[in-house]
Amino acid sequence: MENFLDKFKSMALEGYLKKHFSKYLQDEAVSVSLDTENSSCVFKATLAGENAPITVNVKKFEIVGKDADKFLVITDVESDRIWLNNLLGDYLKNREIKLPSFMASAL
Repeated sequence: MENFLDKFKSMALEGYLKKHFSKYLQDEAVSVSLDTENSSCVFKATLAGENAPITVNVKKFEIVGKDADKFLVITDVESDRIWLNNLLGDYLKNREIKLPSFMASAL
């Protein structure tokens, strides 16, 4: 059975991405499938100017930090595009990304 809380959180993340990254999306085409139990998430988005969606599979993430400062650390990630795999590995994997408070509590 699908976790309804994860479904709700996925919808909230989709809204956040549409609001803050709309210029990168083709017709706001983005979907998120969050699995908090396994600390994983799948993003699918059609980027501006593109016809086909790109998939990013965050296979493992963790939330680190104390008190108000929380950070996302993605430890295992892959994409269906080779160039994006390289980019994610070079600039996203194992780096601390400061989270807004609402997102830290959601994850």
